[in-house]
Amino acid sequence: MVAPTDAVASFEAKWSLAHPELPLALRFVTPAARPMVSALVCVSLEVGLATYGAGEAAVAASKLQWWAEELSLMPSGMVRHPLTRVLAESPALKALPADAWRTWTDAAFAQREAAPARGLSELLAGYRCYYAALVRIESTVYPGQSVESSSQAGALSRILLETVRLPESMAAGRLPVPLDLLAGHGISSNALGSAGPQRDRVLREHFSALAEAMKSVDRRGLPPILAAGLTADLRRCRDAAHAENPLECSASNLDRLPLSALWACWRAARRVQPSF
Repeated sequence: MVAPTDAVASFEAKWSLAHPELPLALRFVTPAARPMVSALVCVSLEVGLATYGAGEAAVAASKLQWWAEELSLMPSGMVRHPLTRVLAESPALKALPADAWRTWTDAAFAQREAAPARGLSELLAGYRCYYAALVRIESTVYPGQSVESSSQAGALSRILLETVRLPESMAAGRLPVPLDLLAGHGISSNALGSAGPQRDRVLREHFSALAEAMKSVDRRGLPPILAAGLTADLRRCRDAAHAENPLECSASNLDRLPLSALWACWRAARRVQPSF
């Protein structure tokens, strides 16, 4: 197993700031497996940034195209990025056909063109396509991981994050709130971009629905990072659903984890460990 390079460590530090569940989950990984686990998470976050990140659309699409080309090189081992060089040390990941990586990046491109969803189930299904392709890659090194539960957890956490960053999401052409919820409150998607009591009522109901969906996810097949993240996100959704300003509340604690996330992470680590 290769040792983590300074470059890989820098990516880990970068993403630990935005996702506190990452350093928590890495505490429960053996020193030998840590470089690979960290690199795999960081690659997923880098691709996620190119997929969902705000900013110039052409620049984001260019970054995503670069990652698509880079990941297509995994079976040959001719990768260039410091993170994918670490991943190429895994026989299981290197043995994956190029189609597995292409399915994931194709799903990422599709996310950028997604139309507004009519209901929560349709909204979830759209995000789940992306996460299912990613989880199928991850499950090659996490034998006990559930593709269904992990895809659902990833999709729900993404919807929460997209909602927290509502102005940026809408500016990028994505609507993380289902249309039937807007219709039920007599508010248009354009009006959702404006702060006010009507939007707050919509978002409280939206966060409440997300919390119910998160509560129903079977955690037995989640790896530590997803178990910790989902537990924290459930708490964030519940708090926002009862807040006077739900959007502000949901954004206020993204850099902190409740104590329950530590417990969830520990339990997941006892059940699902990487096979590096």
